[in-house]
Amino acid sequence: MRTPTRILARISLTLLLLVAPAVAAASGGPAQSATGGVHWTIGADVFGAPVVSRDLAFTVAQAAGGAVDGRFTYQQVFDGDTFRFSGRVTCLGVYDGNRAKLGGVIVQSTDPTVPVGTFGWFQVFDLGDGSATTPDRSSLVGFGDESANEAFCASPALPRFGPWDVVGNVQVRG
Repeated sequence: MRTPTRILARISLTLLLLVAPAVAAASGGPAQSATGGVHWTIGADVFGAPVVSRDLAFTVAQAAGGAVDGRFTYQQVFDGDTFRFSGRVTCLGVYDGNRAKLGGVIVQSTDPTVPVGTFGWFQVFDLGDGSATTPDRSSLVGFGDESANEAFCASPALPRFGPWDVVGNVQVRG
């Protein structure tokens, strides 16, 4: 016997099955994205003292319409001082299918030379997965104003320093 509750449940399920694919197709998922968690050490021969980059973590997606959503955190030790930054990603560029350039506004900083409101950017290289692949790579984080940040993401140029092999994993899609 069909009760009103069962009829309503079937109608709701049917509508859900018809509407859900249309909603998913409309949203389309991200057009390009980058995620990762990495760390590395640069020897004293480059900057006069070792640079220990710990815990560069990021996740960012850019919709087909251009909207960017993401966050990054970064911790660096240089000459005995530890600096921590976190930012809201405002730009993403994916180049060569495996290289992402991302940047955004700093929302938290323990370095007085990089105040909140400054922009920070970096690029990462996804060189595959598994133990038999070449390690992923990253540049250092650069800092400046909003126009420099946007120009960085929009340019396909390779990093001026590095990139360095990293321990961890980078995933670039797009």
